Amino acid sequence: MSPAPPNATRTDIVAMLRDGHSNTRIMRELRCDKQRVTRIRAELGLPAFVPREQTRTLEEKWATHTRPVDGGHLEWTGEHVNTAGTPVMRYKEESYSPAAIAFTIHHGREPQGYVKTDCDLKHCVAPGHVNDEAGRRRARQNLRNSKGIGDPPSHCPYGHDQAEHGKFETDGRAYCGLCKTLDKQAQRDPSLPPRVRLRPVPMTLDEAFRKHCEPTDGGHMVWTGSTSHGTPIVCFQGVSYSAYRVAFRLHHGRDPEGMVTPTCEVPGCVSGWHVADRPMRQRTDAAFAAIFGVAS
Repeated sequence: MSPAPPNATRTDIVAMLRDGHSNTRIMRELRCDKQRVTRIRAELGLPAFVPREQTRTLEEKWATHTRPVDGGHLEWTGEHVNTAGTPVMRYKEESYSPAAIAFTIHHGREPQGYVKTDCDLKHCVAPGHVNDEAGRRRARQNLRNSKGIGDPPSHCPYGHDQAEHGKFETDGRAYCGLCKTLDKQAQRDPSLPPRVRLRPVPMTLDEAFRKHCEPTDGGHMVWTGSTSHGTPIVCFQGVSYSAYRVAFRLHHGRDPEGMVTPTCEVPGCVSGWHVADRPMRQRTDAAFAAIFGVAS
């Protein structure tokens, strides 16, 4: 058995104290009396040791558990909980959402509602890649507006107020968040009584139109409702309307002149961007003739 090293000198202890080590670590590494270390710390007027973890800010600890990946994403390398693997961070006996911390870093304010990843990397915590509930709703609504969909219905088929429960898919489609929650509960417990759909509340012609629109790539809007001789129609209060004309009015804010026809290659597209009335077609024809000349 090798002999124990000699007791540490005062110089050794002072050096480790000035390097910021704890009394316990100095005692263990130098194999000296802890009370002696405490006495020398007091003689030097050095403050009591505080673990680095206790002085680290919330954002500093967050940064230690992130790892950059391709595409400007940040992967969370810290703790994950539940079956979904949701990131979580413990800080001073409290639990925090790393995504919410990322949001505050980026926006300089506390988020509203749940903060979720808004990119294609699951659980990404890059500050510019997360959004709170209010931000997601604005972004989805802007997407709907760009596609000519407009505002969603005020209530879902089960009567839930969409001002409170309305949510959007990433492609802009609206859905009822409460209905989705209740459907999941019913899947977990089949003994729950079935929900009853309310009678449709009176809707406007615009709402009747939007009910049968399905947004697709390229800004197109596929019609899922009734047709007459291949033309999409909106049935409202016993009257049939051309879905093309309704789409035109919603997008341009005026009634069309003459026949409204689609201008894109997608069959049944009723996007307001992709329909034109007679004056618009005439202007297009005139511009074409001015450029290429009129065929003889």
